[in-house]
Parts: sequence; structure tokens; C-alpha cells
Amino acid sequence: MAVTIKQIAELATVSRGTVDKVLNHRPGVKEETRQKVLKIAKELNYQPNFLGKALVQSKDPIKIGIILTPEYNPYIQEMLTGVKSAQNEFYAFGIDIRIKMPISLEPAEQISILNELEAEGVNGMAVFPIDDNMVRNKINQLVDNGIAIITFNSKIEGTNDFCFVGQDHRKGGKTAAGLLAKLLPSGGDVGVIISSYRLSCHQDRLNGFLDKLQEASSCINVLEVQENQDRKEEAFKITLEYCNQHPQLKGLYITGGGIAGVGSALSLLNLSHNVAVICHDLIPDTLALLQDGTVDFALGQSPEFQGYQLVKILFEYLVKKQNPASRDIEIPITIATQDSI
Repeated sequence: MAVTIKQIAELATVSRGTVDKVLNHRPGVKEETRQKVLKIAKELNYQPNFLGKALVQSKDPIKIGIILTPEYNPYIQEMLTGVKSAQNEFYAFGIDIRIKMPISLEPAEQISILNELEAEGVNGMAVFPIDDNMVRNKINQLVDNGIAIITFNSKIEGTNDFCFVGQDHRKGGKTAAGLLAKLLPSGGDVGVIISSYRLSCHQDRLNGFLDKLQEASSCINVLEVQENQDRKEEAFKITLEYCNQHPQLKGLYITGGGIAGVGSALSLLNLSHNVAVICHDLIPDTLALLQDGTVDFALGQSPEFQGYQLVKILFEYLVKKQNPASRDIEIPITIATQDSI
């Protein structure tokens, strides 16, 4: 049978109001009494009546904003699946989720969305932050105004978010370089397509990639790095330019979205099995290119799981008053090949 606040109060010989203050982390209780109540609640495995809270919150629901990157990136669609799964799970607790997807990776647009969510009265936000001082300052202003912020996927320094969810992207870039070096032991020209210099996750991947090649004294020659903003059309054009300008091209590394464009360009030039390709994210386009041998290795970061975690962490923080287990929730790196998918 579920333990009630009344029972805890009777066992602790205090009022129900005192127990309510302790369990909801409110001031006005002596430390000795607080510890006594917490000990009793723990020993009896007390669980708050969240369904009861949900009935109250349904009249004034907890509002959560989720800011993703442009929807044309298939990776974001995978994250969205996780967000919606959590939305369905926590719907009964009075959670109102506002999902925003910009059309660009420009700081001004992200700030506009942050302002929009603030005007809508959100209690918390999960933000895929652009590495820009104006964005950083706006996030900190929101925190100062009492809005709970977590950042995800792309970490930027100097923000007062209470949690970050994502991979160690420098480690991801190093992993990609190590795999490419094994594919190309004799070295050669390699093209690199970065999603955006405005997202720290892609800068970190690029820096990790270049650092690893330097550490290993690799004979791989990295050509001028090109930016595609996660667009497959840009990746298609950049790949054609690499191949046309460097007939001896040995490999390609793409840090973000657009792998379908790379595959189309290599297929057009009949180079699908002549150029080593390493990319990130196990989206449908990547899986198809792994299966036909165009992509040699793909590094995964569980986008659906990440999307779910964003809502779960904010729900627990805003409703259950629980801090996450760690300041940084690191998503493991997975490696997929033609044989493993």
C-alpha cells in the first residue's frame, strides 16, 4: 500500500505541513527534523502522488520548449521521435511541449525563437545552442528569469544550463580519424564536409579528427574543409567539386547531415567503392549507403534516446524536483559497418 504524507508525519511526530515542506525542498524546517523526515520517507520508499499533481497542473500545465535544428536534417526527425515518445508518456502529468525547428543555423533566428518561447511562458527549455555570444547571453538571461535550461548535442561554454545531453564530439572526430587511417594506410587526399562552424559539436568533431591525424603522423592530406549546413544538395555539390578537382581523392569525412548527397555524387561518378567514406548518425540514408558499401563506417549517437532524455530530465526537474544524476549526460559512440547493421 502506498505511503502517505499523513503517515510520515505521524511517524516523525510533526505536522503534514512540515513533511510537505521537506519533501518539496522548501525552507522553514530545522535541519534535524528535515533529516528525520527524509530518512523515514526513504525507508518507506515514499513516492509522491504525481497523478494528483497532474490534476492540478492540467489547469495550469508545465510548459516545456524544445529547440531543434532545421527539420530537413533526418537526424532531427529521429530526435523528434524520442521527444514525442516522452510527450506521450508524460502527457497525464500536465506537460505541454512546444517544439520549434528553425529554417537556418543563424544566431538571430535562434534568439527570436528563445524570445518566442519566453513570451509563451515556458517553465523550461531544451536548446540545441548555436555557438554565439548573443545566444549565450540570451540563455543566461532566461536562466536568471527563472527558466530551467538544458542544452543538448552541441555544448557551448559560458552558459548557465543545469544539464548537457550529448556526446564527447572531439572523441567522435578522433574515432573517425582512427578508422579512416586504417582504411587508408598509405594516406592520400581526403575531403572534409562540416555541417556548420556555428555549432560547437561539428567544430569539436573537426578538431578531434585533425588532432588524431597529427598525433598519428598520418600521411593523410586533408583538403580545404567545406561547409554544407546539413543540406544534402550542398554535400552533393561539394563532393563533385572534390572529385573533379582532386582525381586521386581517397576519402571523405562528413561531420553532420547530408550523407545522401555524398552518396549520389559518388554514384554519379562511379566512385561509390573507390573512395573511403566515414560519417555520423544512423539515419535511413546512412543505413542504405552502408548496405551498398558506399559508407565504410558510421558513428551513431542514439538520437531517439537523446530526444526522450530531454523531456524526461526537464519533467523530473520541474515536476519531481529532481536534479539529473550528472551535470553532463554523455551519449556513447557506436560504430556501424555493413556487416553490423
